[in-house]
Order: sequence, then C-alpha cells, then structure tokens
Amino acid sequence: MSSKKLCKVTAQDSAELTEAYAKLSEVYMRMANSLSGKRTPAVRDPNKPKRPMTGYLIFLQDKFQELKRQHPDKAPKDIMTMGAEAWKNMDEDKRRPFMIQAEALQTKYHGDMAEYESKQGSADHAPVVEEEVAPTKKAKKTTPVSEQPSTGKTKEKKNKSIPTEASDTAAAVPKKKKKSKDAKPSSE
Repeated sequence: MSSKKLCKVTAQDSAELTEAYAKLSEVYMRMANSLSGKRTPAVRDPNKPKRPMTGYLIFLQDKFQELKRQHPDKAPKDIMTMGAEAWKNMDEDKRRPFMIQAEALQTKYHGDMAEYESKQGSADHAPVVEEEVAPTKKAKKTTPVSEQPSTGKTKEKKNKSIPTEASDTAAAVPKKKKKSKDAKPSSE
C-alpha cells in the first residue's frame, strides 16, 4: 500500500485558483466563439443617440396598429406586407406629413450627435469601449471540382491525349465504344 500525502489548500491558494479558472474560462469562451464563427455583440454606449426613424417607419408605426385591429387573424408578417403595399400605393401628398416628421427627427438627431461627440472627449462622459475586436466572418470553404462528389447529372469529359513524336501513337488512339446489350446492331 502506498501512502498519499494530503496537502491542505489555503484560502490564498483557493482564491488564486478561482481567479486563474475565471481567466481561463474567459479565454476559452472567446476562442470557442471565434472558432465557431459566432460574433460577440458589440457594446453600445448607452449615451449615444439612436438613429431616427424614416418617414416609412413612422407611417408603419401608425398603420400597423390600425391594420392589426382590422385583421386580427393575420400574422404580423402579413400585416407588415399590407402596410408596405399601402405605402407603395400612397401618393406624395399623403406621404408628406410623415416625411416632414422624419426630417424633424433627423435634425434633432444631428444636434444630439454633435453634442455627444463634443462630450466624448471630456473625462466625465467616458463611453463604454470594448477592447476586444469581434472575429470576422469566415470565408466559405470551397472544394475543387475534382474532389466534389458526382451527382450523376453531369458527365465527366474524358481527357483525350494527342500523340506526340516521342509517345507511342497506338496508345493515343481512342478506343471504340462498347455496345450495350440492348443496342440495335448497326448495318455496316
């Protein structure tokens, strides 16, 4: 029988091991996400102004509720399609109020962005920045045509070699096709 020595883990050792485990787990998750092609979501600064809605989106916001009341049995996708058709068939005079509203939102957005960018350099308004760069999308792997499995729909072309002076001419003569059993005999 062999005797095993048991060592006691101190609180400091336990804390170090826990910290090391957390770091390794984080590295593992980043590597697993990068290998699987998944992107980590970008961290957005909550103080940054959101882009404004377009006239079309403002129209859909109003029209969606109306269409939903008129057609309660329809799926949201179908209601959106009906709203898109209504916008498409609408003349310029009816679109104008929505476009004016969108222009006002756009002007407000540009003012808010100018204010945000001016505050960005100050110490009291530090944006949330993530140092890690999201992995890029992997290129689609393609296999050469010669390695792709045959589907039986296309015929492969046979390589007919042309006889050269150094090669044997008899080997380069194409062979006659074999006749199938079902084929009719030809009169020669």
